[in-house]
Amino acid sequence: MTDPDSALATPPAPRGFTRSLSNFGVIILTLSVLSPGVSVLVSGSAIVQDAGTGVVMAFLLGALVCYCQTSMAAELGAAYPTAGYDYAALGHAIGDWAGATAYVSSILASPLFLSTSVKGIAIYLVPFGIPLSPNEITLITVGLVAILALLNIRANEYITGIFMLIEFAALFLIAGVGAAHARPDALQAMLHPMHMKEGVWMAAGIGVVGIAINNASWALAGSSQALMFSEDMKNPRAIGRIIMIAFGLTILSETAPVLGVIAGAHDLKAVLGSDSPFETFLAAYLPEAILRFISLSIAIAIFNACLAGFVGLGRNLFAMGRTQLFAPPINRALTRLTARTDAPWVAILLLAAATAAVTWLPLSFQVLLLSGNYTILTVFYVLGIYSGRRSGRTGTHDYKTPWYPLIPLLGVAIVIGEVVVLWLDADSGRKSLFLCSAVWALSYLYYRFVLLRRPGGWRMTGPSDIDAMVAKG
Repeated sequence: MTDPDSALATPPAPRGFTRSLSNFGVIILTLSVLSPGVSVLVSGSAIVQDAGTGVVMAFLLGALVCYCQTSMAAELGAAYPTAGYDYAALGHAIGDWAGATAYVSSILASPLFLSTSVKGIAIYLVPFGIPLSPNEITLITVGLVAILALLNIRANEYITGIFMLIEFAALFLIAGVGAAHARPDALQAMLHPMHMKEGVWMAAGIGVVGIAINNASWALAGSSQALMFSEDMKNPRAIGRIIMIAFGLTILSETAPVLGVIAGAHDLKAVLGSDSPFETFLAAYLPEAILRFISLSIAIAIFNACLAGFVGLGRNLFAMGRTQLFAPPINRALTRLTARTDAPWVAILLLAAATAAVTWLPLSFQVLLLSGNYTILTVFYVLGIYSGRRSGRTGTHDYKTPWYPLIPLLGVAIVIGEVVVLWLDADSGRKSLFLCSAVWALSYLYYRFVLLRRPGGWRMTGPSDIDAMVAKG
């Protein structure tokens, strides 16, 4: 018999999302969030400057590292496909404490992730002479993206799909130009890395390439963000394969232009010594009009990433409210959906306000809070795979990590390597490691001393159909 007091204490389940997205639509939205164009032409520029001709090796080895991380995330997500993203999937595989800790640790990371992306739009709109300051462009972009994110997710699928075609055209244009002007000694340059340091052309050592591999794996990551759209999918069981397809397309679209620049640059010193290596490379072969198209494409790619990010992360905030992570009034607000479009409008507007607010934080501080986070998340991936396989909660669904237990063991090695790389970087890496570890520790304390002290404790919940599927086993 049900206890009437406990029934009254349990809030009614919020209305869920309409399952209308195809597998292809989820791939488009996922690629838009992780944005290969932003990863290559914004983040990748710094990797090219640091690693020099070793950037190709960095991206290829970084892809191997990222494959291990992504395949583990795909198995976890296939077992529990919800808008709760990796966080809920970890909670399902490991236990409620892991889900709550991962959820809470992501609260600050979400607006920081969006802010670091949207800031780049102003940089690439400079050639068009827009009479606004970078901060003004950033705030206008946040407002416009928030409005578009309130549309039906199918409308956002079409919008981001069009923008994605432009983004891919720019990336493969760079790769094509490089292939057309490839130097005979290109392979030798890639196998014997050289870079510019303080104006001097010198060999890029193991340490330099090691840091570049870590950064490249981070630039290639993000395919598991498909999980944020899984509650809109007609067939959520396919999410594991969707994640890996998105990963493959990411590797192709990001590695090809990097390879093209190193293979096709006939003045490597000028390209690698430039603050904008991709633009410097293209300027040697293409007219001004095409260069403007590239700049516009990058701005569009960033805008596209922000739009898809708001749609996905808004659903992630919805999932946090649904699982009663906060005080009841906040939970109710986060789970409100618009009647016509199923958009979690309060969550999206709060995300927009937070993104606008953190825009004023120094970029260096934002990077500190983000760069070490994926290393800690990988620790939980490994723990999730081992725990999930032992309990039978993972590894029996649409997708499972191949070559078990080799991939999780490689995950352990990856974590050790990333910790070493971060520790050796005393200026930012070591600080990031300490800062991110503190955020995760405080998140666990929130679970231990806030959530568990509620009457009846706390249990992670997801959409009713997925929870029912899990209960059946």
